This record gives sequence, structure tokens and C-alpha cells, in this order.
Amino acid sequence: MPVCLIDVPFAIGDDRHDASNGGRRLIERGGRELFSRRGIASRDLRIERRTAFADTASACQAVNRELAAAVTTAVAAGELPIVIAGSCDAAAGVLAGLDRERCGVVWIDAHADFNTPDTTVSGFFAGMALAIVTGHCYAGWWGKTGNAEPVPEAHVALLGVRDLSPDAERERLARARMLRVAWVDGRPESDVRDTIAKLAARVDEVYLHIDLDALDPSIAPAIVDAPVPQGLSLSQLGEVLDAVTGMLGLRAVALTTYTPDRDSEGATHASALAILERIANRHAAGRVP
Repeated sequence: MPVCLIDVPFAIGDDRHDASNGGRRLIERGGRELFSRRGIASRDLRIERRTAFADTASACQAVNRELAAAVTTAVAAGELPIVIAGSCDAAAGVLAGLDRERCGVVWIDAHADFNTPDTTVSGFFAGMALAIVTGHCYAGWWGKTGNAEPVPEAHVALLGVRDLSPDAERERLARARMLRVAWVDGRPESDVRDTIAKLAARVDEVYLHIDLDALDPSIAPAIVDAPVPQGLSLSQLGEVLDAVTGMLGLRAVALTTYTPDRDSEGATHASALAILERIANRHAAGRVP
């Protein structure tokens, strides 16, 4: 199966943010070659907003509407969409572009992104991304983007989370039916493979969402949010990816929050390419339907 590398040069709808450069940097400096060297056909495209920036919500909606259309087109062409975006709200665009029967979500992130307008302290729109796609807020907003059928909580596995704020988000997450593997002192709190196996009993394919802040700051310091210590190592993330692709098909992938201007020593770029390489290797081996 060929891949479509989709650059989303925005962070929460804003092309002026430093993270807007992450997708192009990764695609042009090693990302495209990772697939071509393995004989995997690829094309890449760049999402446009097509309207001036007015406010976060409308700008995000304009971006995600374009992203949803691109994802739909890629899937119809028999391609695996691999999205590289400045912020996690891109998940709404990816999922809006998919026919999601028997499709769940694996969300790898230091944060739960499970706040709502009633619980958030900062008002950070991307911090509500998982709440949006599971139907807890902004249903009307998402409905203007594409397929806004909420992802059932039981069809979501959240891994790597270690920074919840405020207490109301922690309480909301405790009540949710999502599968979870928190990261404590640099290690998973529960068994990753067992968690993915439980998800695989409920769905056949997944949207794989990777926020680079899930990684430990020593290997991924150049991200949008303040780095959260004691994150995943590349080896640990590789084991997660192997478990996911070994038990489930991939419907789409997103890699988010890379901020190249903060990557003075190139550590985050190298880590992001290592993640894409792991996906490319599994894809070439035929493990990703």
C-alpha cells in the first residue's frame, strides 16, 4: 500500500506558530526517503487554510476541513495517510475524513487532551482534542468538518499520559471507559500489549495519534508544550508501535507538535524520523494492512 505524507503547516489553525514548519522539515529532510528506500510508493501534499486567520476555532475548522478532504481522497486512492501537524486538533480533521466502522484510536501523548470548555483552565483548544473526537464538546464545530460520529470511549487506548490538569480533567478521565496506560517514572503503569489486545478485541483498525511530547524530553525537547519528564524512550515507543501494528491495521497516522526552531541539536528531528522509520519498516513487512 502506498502512503500519502500530509503536511499540516499550522498549530491550532495558525501558520505563524513555530510548529507550523515541522511537517515540511520532516518530509523533506529524511521522511520521504524512509518510504522510498523500502520500495513504498509515496506522495506528499500540503494543507492550506484558504481563509485569513480570524480566531482559533474558525481557523482550526478551516484547516481540518481541508485535512478531512485530503484524508478521504488518500484512503479512496488506496493510500495510508500519514499526517504531520503542528497540534493535536488535527485529529479532528483526520477522523472526520475516515469511514470509521470497526476503527478505534490509539492516542500516545503526555497529556490526555480530555478537557472541555467547562474544565480547561488555559482554554487551549488542542487540549480538548480527544474530548472533541469522543463527543464531549464542540459537536457542532466538528460536524462542519466531516464525519463527526463520536469515537466510542471503549474504542480508545490512551498511552504515555503523565500530566493531567486541572483536577477536573483527572476526574473526567477516571470516569471514562477508555483503556489507559499511564507512564510513571519512565515506565508503563500497566501492560501495553495486554491493553492493545483488549482494544483489538473491539476494533479491527485504528487511527494512530502520536504527540511527540509523549517521548522523554531528553530525546524530544522541541515540542509545542513544556516538556514533561519521565516520558517514553524510543525503545518503549517502538514496542508500543510493534504491538499496535502486530494486532491492528492502521487506517491513518498522525505525528504532532514538532517545533524545529527549538530543535538546536536535532534530537527531536532524529526521534521523529525514528518513529516514521519504525512505521515504514512494519509497513514494508506487510504488517500494516
